[in-house]
Amino acid sequence: MVEWLLVAFTMVVQSSVGLVLMSGLYIYWFKCESNTWQYSTIFVQKILLRTLLVSSLLAGVGLITSLNVMEHPFRVYCILQNVMPEWINIETAFASIYFGSLVLYTLFFAVIKRIHLYIILIIGGIGLIDLYYMAIICVQNTMFVWNNVNTYFLFYGAVFTLGPALSMLFIGYPLAKRYQGKLPVKLVMSTLLVVFISVIMRIIEHPAYMEWLTEITKIDNDDIIYPNQVKFNIKSDFGLKMLSWCLYIIAMTLWTCSLWKGKSNLLTNNNYFILLGAAIVFIAEIINQYTFFMMLKI
Repeated sequence: MVEWLLVAFTMVVQSSVGLVLMSGLYIYWFKCESNTWQYSTIFVQKILLRTLLVSSLLAGVGLITSLNVMEHPFRVYCILQNVMPEWINIETAFASIYFGSLVLYTLFFAVIKRIHLYIILIIGGIGLIDLYYMAIICVQNTMFVWNNVNTYFLFYGAVFTLGPALSMLFIGYPLAKRYQGKLPVKLVMSTLLVVFISVIMRIIEHPAYMEWLTEITKIDNDDIIYPNQVKFNIKSDFGLKMLSWCLYIIAMTLWTCSLWKGKSNLLTNNNYFILLGAAIVFIAEIINQYTFFMMLKI
């Protein structure tokens, strides 16, 4: 069950960072649509405030699970072996900065009622740095299957699948359900493009990872921890990866169908395509993350 705790921990942080970054993209589209931005300020502010609150909540949960306060039982890094404390301290510091800056800006936005795109992007950048050190902690672990660039693809790729899915649920769907025109199309197309690039990058990288994994498993080294039935786990990893990629394709197909069936009234007539696609993306990402952390079984 320890792998599921790591899956939950990483997905919570990735979802928060991805939602913040996609909020910045959506804010850009909102401001481009001057009518939506000028005449629907209160409604847009409520949507953005709710999104920032959700992002802050996710960031807070991620920070709590990484802190070591009075031997907190949810400290996920205790699961890993031979992790350098320096990396954990750096990651915790950036997680604290990310959470603190996000909460402060959420409070600022709630009072001032003005959104600043560059601040949103800066906060998202801090979140990406935090994820970088989370990935380093896994790479520096004695689990040999994680000592590869594939780890970085997993951590950052999930940001740009979970983030778009959440942004469609919390921003795109409620806003575009109320307004018609080009804005709903732009929101769905931008979400579809981000997810497509994220999935394609991981698909392109995966064969190189599998080739490296095949070579490294032939090496007998006492300093490397080999999971039980490692060959079986590697085969299971490949099968589950195939399943997750198929689910990604299904989700993107549903979003494409929503664009194809009606651009002028996109999310009113085809909202089930949008919501179902977002749900499938989450399922696919859970499977994808599990294939990574299931190697922890020793």
